[in-house]
Formats: sequence, C-alpha cells, structure tokens
Amino acid sequence: MPELNYTPSAPKEHILKSDIYEIESNFHNKELMEIYKRLKANVLDINASSIAKAVQGTEQDFLAVMGRAKRYLNQYYSELDEETEKTLLEMFQSAVFGYYILTPLIEADDVSDIKVLAWNHIVCKASGSRYETNLSFMSEQDYNDWYSRLRRIHRIKNDIYHAATSCTDRKTTDSYYMRIDWQDRKLVSTDANNIHIRKIPTDKYSWEYLKEAGMVNDEMIEYFRDRIVNGYAFLISGRGGSGKTSLLNKLLDWIPYNQSVLVSQESDELYSDSHPQMQFEHTMMLAHGDDKQEYSLEDELRLGLLQDIDNFVIGEIKGAEALYVFTTALNTGARFLGTIHSNDAVSSVTRLAQCARYKSDYPMETLEEMLTSVPFVLVHMSHFSVCEILEIEDFDYDLKRLNYKKIYKKKF
Repeated sequence: MPELNYTPSAPKEHILKSDIYEIESNFHNKELMEIYKRLKANVLDINASSIAKAVQGTEQDFLAVMGRAKRYLNQYYSELDEETEKTLLEMFQSAVFGYYILTPLIEADDVSDIKVLAWNHIVCKASGSRYETNLSFMSEQDYNDWYSRLRRIHRIKNDIYHAATSCTDRKTTDSYYMRIDWQDRKLVSTDANNIHIRKIPTDKYSWEYLKEAGMVNDEMIEYFRDRIVNGYAFLISGRGGSGKTSLLNKLLDWIPYNQSVLVSQESDELYSDSHPQMQFEHTMMLAHGDDKQEYSLEDELRLGLLQDIDNFVIGEIKGAEALYVFTTALNTGARFLGTIHSNDAVSSVTRLAQCARYKSDYPMETLEEMLTSVPFVLVHMSHFSVCEILEIEDFDYDLKRLNYKKIYKKKF
C-alpha cells in the first residue's frame, strides 16, 4: 500500500471531555428532594389532567393548584419551618408553571443559551464557552411531562405542524426575553424531545460591557456610529451565538430619529426603547381547521415597500427574503441592516446572493453588483467578538466580482 503524501499539522490540543458548568440547585438537596418527590407524586402526578388545564388557566386556577400543594405539606409535614415550606412550594411552582430544573440557568447572568438534549443531558453556553451542566430531570417521564406542560403554557399545539417551532417568552423574568426552539421527539434521532432557550437581555448590553467582553473597542464604536449615521448598510455575519444580534441591537439605536425603520424577524430579539420611528413585526402561522395562513419575512418586506420606510432590518436572513435586499430596498434608496450565517465577511455576500436565488434567476454577479448601489459595511463575528470589517468598494466588471476595502482584521 502506498504511503500517504501529506505534511502533519502542528499539534493541537483535543478536548475529549467537556467542562462542567457547576450550579447550585435546590433539586440537589437530598432532604428537600425526599419531600418534593412525595409532594409531586401526590399533587402533580395524580392530578395530571386537571393541572394540564390549569397551566393555561386563570390566576384562580394557579392559586387552586398551589393551595393544594400547601395543604399537602401542612397535613403531612407540619413540622417544616416557614422557609423550608416556601422553598418546597417554589420548587413545585417551577415544575408546574415554570422552567423547573432549568431555573438556576435561567437566573444565571453569564448563561446565554440552554439546551436539553435528553432528560439527563443538559448543556449551556456561558460567557461564550460551551459546557455540560450538573443538572438533570428525575427521569425521562419527568422531563417529558414538564416539556408538555411548558408547550401548553406557550400555547403550542401538539400536532405535526408544530413538531419543530419556536416562540418567545417575554413574561417569566424581567431580565430576559427568551426565544425557545422546540424539536419534538418525532423529529429527533435519539427519540428525545429537544429544547433550546436563547436568553436575550431586556436591557441591551452597554458599550462598556461589550468592550469588557472583548466584542469591540473604542475605535470600532466610533466607526460604527459614523457609518450608521451616514447611511451605510450593514450585513453582520457569523455562526449562531457569535454576538450578531447583540451588535445589531446596539446599532439600531443610532439610526437617525427622523428616519423610519421596519424590523422584520422570526423571533422578537431586536428592539429599541428609544427610536420613535421604529416598527417591529414577526413571522407567524395562523390556522383555522384545515386552513392555514403563513406570514413570512418576505411578506412583511413586500408590504413594507408600500409604506414610507427608510431602513429595512431583517433579524436573520435564511431564504428568499434576501431578494428584497437586492431588487427593492437597496434600489429604492432605502438602507438595509441584517444578520446572516457565514464563515467570513466575503462569503456572507455569497450567502446573501444564494438566498436571493431561491426565488430569482439573477446571476450571482448581477446580484452582487446591485450591492454597490448604497455604501455597504460587512462585519464578521465569532465567539462574541468582531473579527473582520470590510466595506464594499466597487464592482470589477472584468473579473465580475466585488472589490473590498479592509477596515479591520483581528489577529489570532
């Protein structure tokens, strides 16, 4: 057999064991858990159908369920002190009406993403790094029951049309909005319900925080401010969780207040508490019997062109809505800002054009040429940090490609 002809790469450290995100939880306390298990069995488990209705009910339904739990503790554990009883009732309430085992991760300021891949396999991202956690549900049945209750709380139907869906929780905590992505076990190879929670701060990160976190520096901030105020379009690229939305959220507040803005997004992640001319829309699916009506990003952008809009913002470009970036918004003089998944700044333009071709026959070169109609900034991000900034300079008609001006390149 001939020898392989290659040059070995420099040695790299391979991590074959995950770091563990250790977090304290009342569900780790053995004494509390002995009582909690009996409370759950005698109040929650034997009344599963009535409690399933209560999670979508009124405040009276909530009080009735919690009253039942309190009476059980008073009858069988009358020796409990007030603080311990309160803790047990909070554990019960989180199991029935809240995030249960995940509550400590919801409350942790450094945690941005939470994934449940199985009842005993919970992972998270904290401060930009990924971890396994020391948390687990009591059993697969315990997890599946909670998963079903949480879907009912968010009014997600248990049918084939909602086996993979998402929603936004704006009510549970004052500190975060939470985008929840659901993948029903029917779609998952491991036959386990999967859930992903992305925490979005209700108060935007300050520039000082973003500087300390290593996302930007003072020079970048001044550059971004100058380009936003002077009408440059922005396409921010990177992988999921790279900080794209956090940066775009900050840039929105710099759009001049005398300009109108339409923000279209799948989940309510982008927001502004200061801009007076900004309207926000999200996608949705309406169903009535067998009749269904979907309102997509593409629909919202098309309707937006009938309005007096100076700035079109797309939360995340994935498909044919990209065509409107080229053929309408940019060519009518409106400015575009948005995010997209790609490996670097230049390939974000290729990805944008590929998405537009889902619904058009424009050659890639023609689409890319259209981007020269307005001044355009490309920002690429990784691990919550700006890695690259380019500006589209012009289009080379001989080589049929865009020319770029390098503004910044991070040294690794």
